[in-house]
Amino acid sequence: MMAMDKIYHGQIKLGLIQRGLTIPALLQGLTEVSSGLCSGEPGEEVTLALAEDFIVKANLNAPGQDGPKLVYHEDRLRLHMREGEIEVGIIAVPEFLKRQLRQRTPVSENICLDGYCLNIFLRAIGRGKKLSMPVEAILAVIQSAFEEGSVDLVQVNMDFSDEADRGFSRLAPLVEAIKKRFNTFVALKGFPPLDHSTIDLMYASGFDIIDFPLGGFSGTIKSKRAMTAKQVHSALEYAAGIFPLGTVWTDLVLRPESHRHSKEGIDRLADLGVIPLIFLQRDSTENPDGYRELVELAEHMDKAIQRNRLPLKWLYPTCRFLSPLDT
Repeated sequence: MMAMDKIYHGQIKLGLIQRGLTIPALLQGLTEVSSGLCSGEPGEEVTLALAEDFIVKANLNAPGQDGPKLVYHEDRLRLHMREGEIEVGIIAVPEFLKRQLRQRTPVSENICLDGYCLNIFLRAIGRGKKLSMPVEAILAVIQSAFEEGSVDLVQVNMDFSDEADRGFSRLAPLVEAIKKRFNTFVALKGFPPLDHSTIDLMYASGFDIIDFPLGGFSGTIKSKRAMTAKQVHSALEYAAGIFPLGTVWTDLVLRPESHRHSKEGIDRLADLGVIPLIFLQRDSTENPDGYRELVELAEHMDKAIQRNRLPLKWLYPTCRFLSPLDT
């Protein structure tokens, strides 16, 4: 069973993702608040720590907007919302990321930090081996992040490519360069290749973790071309036989009408040795039963993970997903 504090934090996490956060102008001047902001403009993402290793990203709302609000009480930052009021911390934006965001370069538009994971978003350019960012520019950003002690893991997110290997041949030199220069784990989130033998090459090239999303990419430009769930399941099953146990993941996007199917899907994935991550969507309208269903899914996921003895040591605290770390 989920501990009560995690149930409560989970409800707050979902509420913040759905409704955003208001920070009064007076509080934005506090060091512990301003360190977590770049512009302070509505729409900017703010990362909050609800507890140790329990983090969430919320969109900054316009001043005066109803909804979750940051308050300052007895020298403590507190989050006030209808689910309750708790003490929170704001995660400072690392200097390397602030520099990139101020410059508004192609690099800054295609990187983000999720806890201690540096996400890099790439796509194939032309017919050769070119990526949307030069390898040296990517390595420079990673170098800055590690020098500041801001990241533990690098995740490469590859957009859809018509190529049979889904652009892997373009990524191989990059992952090899990252592994050569940095002592870090590297994850790949992308579309499954048409030939399963390419998955062997992905592992051999140095990728430590693989994520083939069943729910498509979340928060990135969605491909107009979709692969069938059967193709993705087949690739996940194959990858689970190549990569170490606990390093093959997939993203699930919940639909209001798919609660029962979600449980069945979690069981099927865990039985294959695949760890499911549930994307928490910012819905325009909230489902009254959404949180109760999410708690049920979290408990179901916990049992499935334990039943299959899937190790969680590769997972990291994530802002927008419900993962087995949260159960």
